[in-house]
Amino acid sequence: MGSDALVVGAGPAGLLAAKEIASEGFSVKVLEEHKQVGFPSHCSGLISVEGLERIGVKMSTQFVHNSVSGGRIYSPNGQCIEIRDTRPRAYVVDRAALDQHIAEKALDAGAELVLGKRSENLIIVDGRVVGASGVGWSEAARLTVDAEGPSRRLVRGAGLVNSKRAPLLGLNTEVSCEIDPTMVEVWFGREIAPGFFAWVIPISHKQVRVGLATKEGDPAKLLTKFINKRFGEVSHTPPRAGQVHVDGPINRASFTGLLIVGDAAGHVKQTTGGGVVLGGLCAIEAGKIAAQALESDDLSDSSLTRYDETLRRLYGDEFRSMQTLRNLADKISDERMNRLFRVFSEAGLGDLATTLVADGDMDLQKGVIRRALSEPRLIKAAVGGLGRLALAELKELVNI
Repeated sequence: MGSDALVVGAGPAGLLAAKEIASEGFSVKVLEEHKQVGFPSHCSGLISVEGLERIGVKMSTQFVHNSVSGGRIYSPNGQCIEIRDTRPRAYVVDRAALDQHIAEKALDAGAELVLGKRSENLIIVDGRVVGASGVGWSEAARLTVDAEGPSRRLVRGAGLVNSKRAPLLGLNTEVSCEIDPTMVEVWFGREIAPGFFAWVIPISHKQVRVGLATKEGDPAKLLTKFINKRFGEVSHTPPRAGQVHVDGPINRASFTGLLIVGDAAGHVKQTTGGGVVLGGLCAIEAGKIAAQALESDDLSDSSLTRYDETLRRLYGDEFRSMQTLRNLADKISDERMNRLFRVFSEAGLGDLATTLVADGDMDLQKGVIRRALSEPRLIKAAVGGLGRLALAELKELVNI
């Protein structure tokens, strides 16, 4: 007979959707290709304090290593802007432990978790997704939730989704060193991470998580070069690789019998590549709509399209704001970036930036972006640093 709902992938998005559906009394089976939830971990593991609360997860030392209150941002030529808040803004988490914590919540709600079962294909009958299959097995379900992650292998194989552009390639590793445990670091520059940035995230005052994402070049060589630049020739743990989508939500994430969530749906912050919170919020909405569709026994395209409509209403402006900022960032050369940092520092805008960050939201960024662009001094500095390149994009951000 099969389950009411089949969820492919036991990352946060899939598990949050499963928890939401199961809590309404429907049978839910979660398939995870690996033999342990949370492994291998590809995430940098920096999650906002407010964001964790938003997805219904209480802070616990079970998965939180550290908390940070500010950051240092470096230009390609090494200029630094420091922003520090008076309160913790983000947690540094053990993603494997966090995923396992969320899995326990899904199991408590009644979901079933099956490990070591790799899905190879979606099962489609008469234009309707009716489950998934792998080598020597198939699972039927009234509704399928694709939470497979950034590869989008199943939905691309079914001809349902095409990525707008190739994902960035990311790497994370860990280094032992003395460091300020309250401050993250972000480093820009084509020599460091072409098309994105590198990061340093303190796990404690003696250990950091170091990584980068890039749209070109060899990420392993770039990471080694950056580690040597920042810390000298130190040893580090074997790097963990992953993909980072920054192309925004896919055009549609609902089809007859199918909802797509998390990285597979592009529910990732285009500015930073983070997807746990925003992807989790969208997945919770998917779970609510899935439960309603199962209750009414209407799994048609016209019924499930409410998922896309709901996300556009709740988060459409957020994604558009971040995409505009991402598009602008992609156009900025190292020379312009260096000039922007210099103009920013000469204008003495550090206190203003600190105030904006203190009042802003790490996950739902539209508000802080618009507020920043209502500040004449910041606009003047942006145009002074970036020139006419920025004007159209800045105007678009204000009008979103």
